Order: sequence, then structure tokens, then C-alpha cells
Amino acid sequence: MRATQLVQLLSLQPRRRMPREQVMDALWPQLEPKAGAANLRKAVFGARQGLGQHGGIAMQANELVLWPDGPVVVDAAAFEQRADAALLAGDAKACAELADSYAGDLLPGTRYEAWTEPPRERLNARYLELLRASARWERLAEHEPTDEPAHRALIQRELEAGNRSAALRWYAHLREALQHSLGVLPDAQTEALYDRCVSGLQPLGPAFVGRAEVLAQVTAWLGMPLAGRPGGLVLRGPPGIGKSALCREIDAQARVRGWKVMRVDAAQTGRPYAVIASIAERLILDDRALLDRISAQTKAVLALISPLAAPADQLLGPLGRHQVVGSIRRLLLAQFPDNEILLQIDDAHLVDDADADVLVQLAMAGAPLCLLLATRPALQGAALARGISRLQRAGILQLVDLEPLTDEESRRLIARSANVPPSDDVVARIIQAAEGNPFAAIALSRSAAPGENRRLPGSAAEAITERLCDVPGDALALLKWVSLSGDEFDVGTIEALAMLAQVQPFPSLDGALDAGVLVLSEGRYRFRHELVRQALIEQVPPHRRLKMHRQIAAQLAEMDSAPASVARHWLAGGHTRDAVPWLVAAAQQAIRLAAFSDALRHLEPVLAFQPGHAEALRLRAEALDAMGAPGAVAAYRLAADAAEEPASDDLRAKAALAQVKQGDPKGALLALVGVRPTSVEGRLCEALAYSGAAALGVGDPAIGTAKAAVARRLALESGDTTSLVIASWAQAAAAHARGDLHRSVWADLQETSHVPHLALRVFDGHLCITQRFLYGASPYPEVIRFAEALATEAHRLGAARGHAFGVTLRGEAEWLSGDLQAARVHLREGARLHRAIGGPVGEALSLQRLAEVSLHEGRRDEARSLIDEALDVARQTDIGFHLLDRIYGTRIKLHLDDPAAALHVLEDASESVRGPLETCPGCRITFAVPAAIAAAQAGELSLADKHEEQCAYLADVVMRLPAWYAAHDEVRGHISAARGTRDAARTWFSAAAARFRGAGQPLDAQRCEQLAVFTGR
Repeated sequence: MRATQLVQLLSLQPRRRMPREQVMDALWPQLEPKAGAANLRKAVFGARQGLGQHGGIAMQANELVLWPDGPVVVDAAAFEQRADAALLAGDAKACAELADSYAGDLLPGTRYEAWTEPPRERLNARYLELLRASARWERLAEHEPTDEPAHRALIQRELEAGNRSAALRWYAHLREALQHSLGVLPDAQTEALYDRCVSGLQPLGPAFVGRAEVLAQVTAWLGMPLAGRPGGLVLRGPPGIGKSALCREIDAQARVRGWKVMRVDAAQTGRPYAVIASIAERLILDDRALLDRISAQTKAVLALISPLAAPADQLLGPLGRHQVVGSIRRLLLAQFPDNEILLQIDDAHLVDDADADVLVQLAMAGAPLCLLLATRPALQGAALARGISRLQRAGILQLVDLEPLTDEESRRLIARSANVPPSDDVVARIIQAAEGNPFAAIALSRSAAPGENRRLPGSAAEAITERLCDVPGDALALLKWVSLSGDEFDVGTIEALAMLAQVQPFPSLDGALDAGVLVLSEGRYRFRHELVRQALIEQVPPHRRLKMHRQIAAQLAEMDSAPASVARHWLAGGHTRDAVPWLVAAAQQAIRLAAFSDALRHLEPVLAFQPGHAEALRLRAEALDAMGAPGAVAAYRLAADAAEEPASDDLRAKAALAQVKQGDPKGALLALVGVRPTSVEGRLCEALAYSGAAALGVGDPAIGTAKAAVARRLALESGDTTSLVIASWAQAAAAHARGDLHRSVWADLQETSHVPHLALRVFDGHLCITQRFLYGASPYPEVIRFAEALATEAHRLGAARGHAFGVTLRGEAEWLSGDLQAARVHLREGARLHRAIGGPVGEALSLQRLAEVSLHEGRRDEARSLIDEALDVARQTDIGFHLLDRIYGTRIKLHLDDPAAALHVLEDASESVRGPLETCPGCRITFAVPAAIAAAQAGELSLADKHEEQCAYLADVVMRLPAWYAAHDEVRGHISAARGTRDAARTWFSAAAARFRGAGQPLDAQRCEQLAVFTGR
């Protein structure tokens, strides 16, 4: 090998010679000079033997020379010389002959050797120039998929020959290559050709007739001021009722009023966050520079959802749905700054739960982004249906159920749609059959033949079926396969399905396009209407569908399609066993992207078919745990029973941690007896369970301390910063349990002062536990002195995160102790310092506390703006579980003067903050207290009692701090007042006031004193 590569290297050099040192550097760059020289001697010896002559390689003036005394012909050099001559002469025929003689990449056996790259690229460039000069466009497009001029020439050629589907295939080939290789769209010249391709193929949706009242309502909504405008509009109705047509009219009205409009069609792609990914990809393809206008963290989140956002930094921790919400919202605002944005989702009933969650959160976030959803009535219990219902009750979404057209409106629509004006009798029969459905009226009117006695189809489905009889046979055969495949597909899928249908793909595709059954949308194909697709499906007998679904599944598997799509077809084909690995893969992908309810949906048929499937049981337990479901502990134990050692002990450690989080630390400690986790994740869970139990007053603090120390060491060794946050929480919890939290914070400051990225994560992990300073564990003057000293020392050491931490902690203590002026100064400074070092956790906390200050001072609009900003910043971090409870708790407080509004905010907050990625046992009390008060004030006593029980557990078991005992008393006062027991209410409010005074919180004490007086009247 050494001898061969030496000869190859010298062959490619000018005059076949190269300095000795450069030869060694090229062939063995990783070796020291002495070792390289030894390799060179062996290579020269071997080369001379292979060449059969000692003089085949000579040393001249410290240069190695190949055949210095004889003629040498190097095919690569000869090709390059002839190519240069032909190109210079502009001889198209010679260029074509030379291109035909090109044998492929230079030295394919040494493809990964760096020294071959420059000549290989040079020869490849000559080959491409020859193809261009000789107009060998097809070979050029296949060899260089991103070459636009070549593709334009091919598209033009096929258009002139009347082969529209072939032209579209070359456009799709180029678009996909540009999208995946460069993340850009074809240029304006290419798009102009594409417009010629699709001329006449645009969707032929229902003409817009009627709906004057709805359109007027929406137009008024578009013109409303930000403060009073709803967060979105839902157009709901059965298939064919005119949702898409109305959306087009709303789109036009919005654009006239200066709105930026983005429209996305939902589809069953099997891809997690399919709609959100489509939005991101559209924006990135339209403007690749957009990625430079968003933060690294936002880009990292988007890169997990779509490869178009890559390359990006690795996300520090696990992905959560709030991060997805924040990232897509920031992407939209970055693309349309200072504009009102209408995000339009058609066929929204097709979205999976993960997409539905994000869309609902986007609507809740409000201006400048507004949502327009066109949907059929969603299945009861589906995430989208629940979200729409919740936001409708809160006044965030306006729901419009589209009614059938009146007879007069139907008559006008028929007149606009019929190919030949029908008689009055035929019009009357169409109106009766269509029953006010616009699509049905159009389909029937276009099927009406001249003559009074000609039969009229009895329904839209029958009309569609009759019209399908006019589609060419091959096209119809292909369409049946396509209808079973899904509702949106690319050229590659069409070609694969054409093979299964045993027809030629492009003539058949031409027939489908010309018949108007398929339409084009951004380089992909869709059915003109879902009713057309259903009509095609109905033409396939059920037993035949089973076999076709199986064949489609096998074909999609070969094409590396989304696992969920492959699984769907195996299931539809009745082959659950074949679907199992694909369902498990789909669940793994969904969990990685925080689409937990989607993961559970994928796992349900697996466990129904194979109840002991170990991997499915593990994934189910993790999904339930992430969602905060009560069954998570039992699910982990089932998974542990099915798993082999040592994985079973890791799962038991996870079960114990879940048990601590669900309020049973004693049971968790019993479950840990004899458990020996081996993975970093398992040992972290064990450490956190012991530390958490110790912090809750259960178990030995010494054990928690020892386990936390091991976890911290493991986290540091692994380099996993998320593990470091967890380990820091465990260490802080253990320190609190043994009464040594102050010293632990000081030690962390010293240890991480010169390692900023570790300091950021360590202090993020402390956020929850150090809040215990603030609720009566220490007098506020002492807390302020500690915070000031910490900030001063951190500043001296240059430890920016410790400095920001100390400043924010001081501001919090000043706020709670009643020094509003000082609190505002230090909280603002804390927010600024955290923003400067890229610390979103501390920044969000500072903003949330500032919102509380503003709310107390009566600056409600300022408070609302600050808490919205806090939520947006919190969504940029992977430890929102220490932030979201307090942020949503403050959101509830913002509306306590309006019980009905507060109840709606509470309902949204309960759906928005759930599971260990979004809430934690220590922070939950910041949510439970305002939630209980809001429910009591709204008269929802059962809900108030539920939250009061949580307050009691959190105050008496978890926190055990004076100020939280006082807060619990205040909650009981509100519930007593709601029940009409005024004496009990006055007693509880008075007790709360006394306890707040004792804890050093005068503002809270004053509020409760006023409540006691008011209740006693």
C-alpha cells in the first residue's frame, strides 16, 4: 500500500517530482519525522520492486522523481490537458467525447486520503465543465444535483416536449437537493419555469360565495387593537364545507391590512412535530440568514426537529415542549419583526398531540402572533379538541362553526362552477343533493350533463367516482395506491408506488394532474380534496387494501421513511408483528423530542400484542414519568421486571425517584434497598431520590450527602451538563437537609469561579433549594448580608454567574422583606447580569420577581409584560421545571381581581405545567397557592380543596418554612370565605398575617390583615 500510494502521489505532481519532506507530510502527516522517513524508505524500496527497475524512482536534489529518464503517460494528466484544449476551443463535440471517456473519480480506492482531494476535485470540475459545454444536462444534473442551470435546461426541454410530469420531476430533484445540501430554495429563474409547469394545476377549491357575516367578523377581528384581540380563530366544519376557501379570503384580507401570513397544510407524515417542522423549514428556506438572527439555543432546539437548522450546538439537556414553543415563536418573530403574523394551519385535525400542544401554546402567547386553524370536528379527547375547548372558554380562541350555504348562495356557486349552465330544474336537484355543502355543489354541477333527462349523481361521492372514470387507466391505478399511502407525497414516493402499481410513473402522474385529481404544493403532491382521496380508497376492495398496505409498508421501509408511517401501513395491513419494531422506533423518536403522548400512542399496539416487550415497557414508563402521570412508578417496576440486569436496577432507581416526586419518599427509600444502579443516569436518579428524601425530612442526610457527592463526580466525569444540574440540586438538597446550605453555596462559588460554563450549570441547579433562604429559614437581613457578601466575593474572583446569583438573591430578599425600591434595583441588575452571561434561568427568575413587584405596585400592564418575557426566557432553558411553576403562579395572581379570568388562566396553567420537565416538588408551592386562591374566589370549591391539599403537603412536608405555613393559612382563609364561614376565614387570615409578620414579610402580612378586617365586616 505504501509503495502504491507513493507512485500515485508522484504521478499526480507537475513533472512527476516532489520534495522528500512534502512526500512524508502528504502520506503520513500523523507521524514524527523519524518514523515518516522510515516509512518513506520502505515505500521507495517497494515501489522500485513493483516498477521492476531501481531507477523507477530516483532522488534528485532532495526531490523524489518518478521515471526521471523515461517517458511517462498519466491518464489523469492527459485527460486534463485534452479537456482544457477542448474547452478553450469551444468544441462541443470534442467536449462530449471527452466527457464520455471520463472513467469516474480519481483513485477511488484512496478516497479518504487528503493528498488525493485537490487533484480529484480539479478533475471532477473539468468533467462538469465538459458536460456543460456539451449540453449533457441529464448527466450533469445526476452528477451535480444542485446545478440549477442544468436542471433549468432539463425542465425547459421536457416542457417543450409536452412532458410536464418529467419537468416537475427535475424541479423536485433540484429542490430537494438544494434543500438538503444547502438549505435554500431554487432561484427566481427556476421558480418562473416551475410556474409554467404548474399552470392550470393549482388547487381548484370551492369558489368563494357567501360567508359575508363570518368574513365581516374576521375582518373586524384583524383590525382590533392588540390588547383586545383574541389569540386565534378556529374555522370548524365537515369536509367540503368551504374552510379552505374562507381561509384564502381571510389570507387576502390580512395581507391588505399589512399582516404577514404563513400557511401550512397539516399532513399525516409520521414525523414528530410535523407542522412545526414545516413552519421552520419554510422560514429557513425562504431566508437562510434567519438562522444568524436567532440564539444558539433556539437553533439547537430547531435542529432536533428539522435538519435544515443544522449545524447547531448540541442541546445541553433534554428537549421539552416549552422549548419547542419558544423556539418556533422566536423564529417567526425574527423573520417578521415589527409585524402582525397570521399563522394559518389547514386540515388541523390531522395534527398529532405534540403539534397540537405547541399550537395551543402559541395561541396562548398572543400578539403579535395569531393562529387561524381550519379543522373538521376533532375526535373527543384529542389534544387539539381539548386545547381548542380550553382556549375558547378563556376567550383566547374564537370558534366559528361553518354552516351550510343557503339555497341562494348555492345557486350562485353552481352558476360560477358549472362547465355548461344547467337548467333551473337541474340546479334545484343539485341544491337538494348538496345540502349546502360547497364542494358537493361544485362536484355535482361539474358532473351535470346537458339535457333535462340526463341522470344527475345522487351525491358528491358518486359525482367524484363518476369523474374518476374519465381518468386514464394507468393514472387511476397509480392513484389508488397513492390514496392508501397518505395525503401528501414527493416524487420519490410516486415513483416507488408506480412500481407497485406496475405502471409508468410520469405518464400516469401527468394523467392524474391533468384530470385535476392531484395538485402541486411547493414541490409536493396532494389530493385536490380529501373527499377525492376517500372516493379512490372506496374503489379498492377491503381484502385488496390489506395486501396493498403491506406492500406499501415494505416499500416505505426500503426508502427509510418515518418509522410511524411504516408502522401505520403494517398495522393497516393486519401485520402487527411486522409493525412492532417500527412502532418502538417511532416511540423512541417521539420521546427524544418530548412528544410523550405520541410515544404512548405508538406503544399501545405494541404492548397489546406483546405485553412483556422490555423496550416498549421502558419507553412507556419514561413517557408517563415525563408527563407526571400517577402510573409512572408502577410502569417503571413492570419495565424493571421485564429487563435484564443491570438495566433493571437502573429502572428501579428511576421508579424510586418518581416515587419521591409523587410524594412518597418513605416508599422510595424502601424500594431502593438492594438496588445497585450502574449507569450514570441510574446513579443520578438514586442520588437524587436519597437527597430529595433527606430534604423532605425522610432518611439520613449523611446518605443523601454521600450519594450526591458520587453523582456530582459522575456528572463531572461524563461532561454531561444536564447531569451536573441534577447533581448540584441533589448536593444542595443534601446540604439543606443537614443545615449546611450556606457553606455549600460558598464551596461551589470557590470551586467553579474559574470555570464559567460549570458555574452556570451548578448555580442553575441551586435555584430551587436556595429559595429556602427566602421563606423564613433565615432572617432577611442575614439573607441580604449573605447575598451581598456572595456577590462581592464572586465579583472579586471574576465569577460572573456567582455574582449574578448573589445580586438576584439579594433583590428577592429585599422584595419579600418590603424594600421595593432596593428590590427593583437589584432584580433589574440581576436580570441584566444574567442576560450578559447567557444565563436564562437567572434572568427568567429576576423578571418573574420584577413582575411580582410591579403587580404589587399596581402596574398591571408592566407586570404582564414582564411575566410574558420571563416565560419566553424560561423557554430557552432545559431546566424550566424550576421556573414554570412560579411564572404561571404569577400569571394567575395577575387575574385574581377577576375570578372568571383567573380560573381560565389556572386551567391553562394546569395543562401547561406538568411532569418533571416542567415542575418540581420544591417549586410547586409557588403555583399551588395562587391556584387554590383563584379556584376559591371563583367558587370552584372542589378544585380549591384539591389545590389546598397540595399546599398542605408542600408546606408541612416538603418546605416546612414559616412563610409557606402562612401562605397555607391564607389559602384556608379564602376557602372558608368562599364557603361562607366568615369567622373561620377571619381566623385563618389573622393567623396568616401573624405568621407572615414572624417570617419578616410585611407586605403579605398587611394583605392578610386587610382580608381579616374585610371578612369580619
